[in-house]
Amino acid sequence: MSSTPSRFDQINARFRGVIDAAVDGIVLIDENGVIETFNPAAERIFGYQAQEVIGRNVSTLMPEPDSSRHDGYIKRYLAGGSPRIIGIGREVVGRRRNGQLFPMELAVGELHDLEPRHFVGMVRDISQRRAMEQALAAREQELRLMFDGAPIGMFTAGLDGSFNEVNPALVRMLGYSAPDLLQMRCLDLTLEADRGALERAYRGLVSGMRSSFNRQLRWLRSDGEVVSVELHAAVAGGSMSAGFIIGQVIDHSERVRSELESREARERLAHVGRVTTLGEMASAIAHEINQPLTAISSYAQACIRLMNQGSADQQLLLETLQAIAAQALRAGDVVRRIRGFVGHRDSDRESVALNDVIASVLELAAIDAAANQAQISTELAPDLPAVLVDPVQIQQVCLNLIRNAIDEMMDLPEPSRLLHIETRLGEEGVEAVFTDVGPGVAAAMRERLFQPFQTTKVEGMGMGLSISHSIISAHGGSLRYSDAPQGGARFTITLPVALSSV
Repeated sequence: MSSTPSRFDQINARFRGVIDAAVDGIVLIDENGVIETFNPAAERIFGYQAQEVIGRNVSTLMPEPDSSRHDGYIKRYLAGGSPRIIGIGREVVGRRRNGQLFPMELAVGELHDLEPRHFVGMVRDISQRRAMEQALAAREQELRLMFDGAPIGMFTAGLDGSFNEVNPALVRMLGYSAPDLLQMRCLDLTLEADRGALERAYRGLVSGMRSSFNRQLRWLRSDGEVVSVELHAAVAGGSMSAGFIIGQVIDHSERVRSELESREARERLAHVGRVTTLGEMASAIAHEINQPLTAISSYAQACIRLMNQGSADQQLLLETLQAIAAQALRAGDVVRRIRGFVGHRDSDRESVALNDVIASVLELAAIDAAANQAQISTELAPDLPAVLVDPVQIQQVCLNLIRNAIDEMMDLPEPSRLLHIETRLGEEGVEAVFTDVGPGVAAAMRERLFQPFQTTKVEGMGMGLSISHSIISAHGGSLRYSDAPQGGARFTITLPVALSSV
């Protein structure tokens, strides 16, 4: 007898091989719903071994009510009724061996030309896909809630800046309705002066040179009011061809108004401080101006006497008049320096050399120093980087530190009243160091040294150091106190280097 497999055996083996290798579960049943074939994929899906279910009704794999109704579905179909699932395929719920229910895609077809009639079911477990879809839906809902409920303005836009979606916070911020905003672009909201910066930033995004940007902009509300905003925009969505822009908009209008009011109040206080300082220096200033005025008076009387003599020496008269003019210029120069220092003006920052600021303040400080027999020495480092400051306000701080030092040294003998001013480049910026030989600051005063109304002077208001500290802080710098190595007080001003100097 030949051992060569018959043609039937070969076909049957191939059929079994295909069934066993299939990724989807395959279940073959007869016309009574009894399971005849249960492939390995079906074993993995349902948790049964094939021998556990072969010979049992396929309703074992179904939850109620389908389990009880299944035989009726087959009978109706065999009787010529409309199919519920055979030849159609749909998503149904399956039941695993442990009783767990799971979603699956089921396609059922009839195997024709077989008696009795047979049906084959193709099963695909879509639990993971459904879980992913549910997770994505939950994530989308979460993002939607975040988008709609965010306290800051948010939007999505095309790469041309046209709004695709806007959240309620942005609608409230700008006063437009959502449909109106969806007809606009970011550029349409931007103040003319700020549009160039926004256009350049957008070009960087579209060209792929950058993935995000931050810009401080001024946008116009529907009522024409200017809103100061910070816009953060980034490209999302993968490739540039399919990409879009997601933006966050923070309204800084209140902060900008607050900063403006704070700056104006600080400038008013600084102006009062300058006037107060000059008031305290009034005696020395009056003496400084009185000297050229006295000289002018003396020279003028000399000219009168020469002319009354009738035979005045023309050369002597000319020299006397020139002396009058020089003394008038001297007095005028003092007045000019005072007016420049005390004038009520808007803060105007510029890139300057700190050495030049100190040199200019020394012209005023020299008056007070001379009146109090104090000596000021300087050690100004050359080639220091520039600082971005309001020169007059920094002059005010320097003059206040100089006058404080002179006041603290008044109990010393006249030759011992020494103040040394040094400039240098420190780790955090350009520094100006004021070191005197006075008694220094008492330990009990140090913690509140820069607070308002703290003073050791009988007639002082205690605002000088507080104003000075606020001025330096507003410039992004610091004002610190330390004891001088040889005794006395040391105050150090640190100002950040101007960006143009870096």
